[in-house]
Order: sequence, then C-alpha cells, then structure tokens
Amino acid sequence: MSNKKANNVLETWGNETTMNLNAIIYQNILSSPYFRSLYNKKTFHEIVDEIYNEAPFVKGTQPSTAYCCLFKMWTLRLTIKQIENMIDHVDSPYIRAIGFLYLRYVCAPAQLWDWFQYYLEDEEEITISSGVNPTKITIGKLCRMLITEQKFQNTMLPRIPVPIARDLEKKLKDYDMEKRKTSG
Repeated sequence: MSNKKANNVLETWGNETTMNLNAIIYQNILSSPYFRSLYNKKTFHEIVDEIYNEAPFVKGTQPSTAYCCLFKMWTLRLTIKQIENMIDHVDSPYIRAIGFLYLRYVCAPAQLWDWFQYYLEDEEEITISSGVNPTKITIGKLCRMLITEQKFQNTMLPRIPVPIARDLEKKLKDYDMEKRKTSG
C-alpha cells in the first residue's frame, strides 16, 4: 500500500462485522428491504446521492433509511477523505449528519474530539425526527450530543471508555469557557 493511500485510511475500532451497532438494529438493517435495495449501489457517491434524495432522518421506516445508509457506508469502508467530504458537504445536512454518526460508531473514541471540535458551533439545521412535533437541531448540537450522550434517537451508541469520556467532557468544558471569554 502506498504511503499516500495509508494516510487516507480511517482507523476504526470495535466490531468489524456489526460496526458496533446494537444487535437488534444490525439484524433489522440486514433484513430491511430498503437496505437490500442499496446492494446495487457500489460507490461512495451513489450512497451520498441516496442520502441526499432520501432525507433519511425524517422517514418513519424501521430501521430508518439513515441507519441503512450508514451501514452501507460501513460496507464500503470509508476513507478519511470520504468522511471529510461528508461532514463538509454543502448540499445536505443529512449527508453531514450521517458522516458524524459514522464517526461516532466506528472512529477510535480517543480521536472523536479531533473530528468534532470544529463543528460545535455549526448552525446548519437538520430535522432528526418527523411527526406532529418534528425535532430540529443544529449540526453543532448534533456533534455535542454524539460526544456526550449514550443514546441517539433512543438507540444506544457504542460505549466510550470512561477515561476518554471524561477527557471529552473536559475538552468540551474548556472549549465552552474559551468561547465565552472570546465572545464576552
């Protein structure tokens, strides 16, 4: 493998098969007709287009199209450049959100801050649930939620080891204090 290619490999951790997904969600994804419909999509760009066209968090399907697209991305083993492309995508906050969710599920926990810190103030809005009272949050709030909460949309996220979780909390607190100093 060339050095340039090696530098583009995203270091992952945890279960190489299930992507650290809850066993029930994993099984539901595999048996989902929607997920099976993604089999014919072979490239990163085809899945990004699918996310763009589906606005996946708003759909009420079980499992959600978001998680099916998320797992399909895992089957492609995204590179660092592809993840950067997703989280900086200008056309859709849903593409960005799935990029951050992907990182939360597969990125080594000690590297989460390096990915999320630059997006904590991101004001782009995303609707993460539909219904009578749809839930809208900013990408920045989503990033905060993903590094501080144990659940997302009532789904357990992979456990972050306690020392790393404490470190993330401290970095977030320091970040917020610094932000207050510079804005006040």
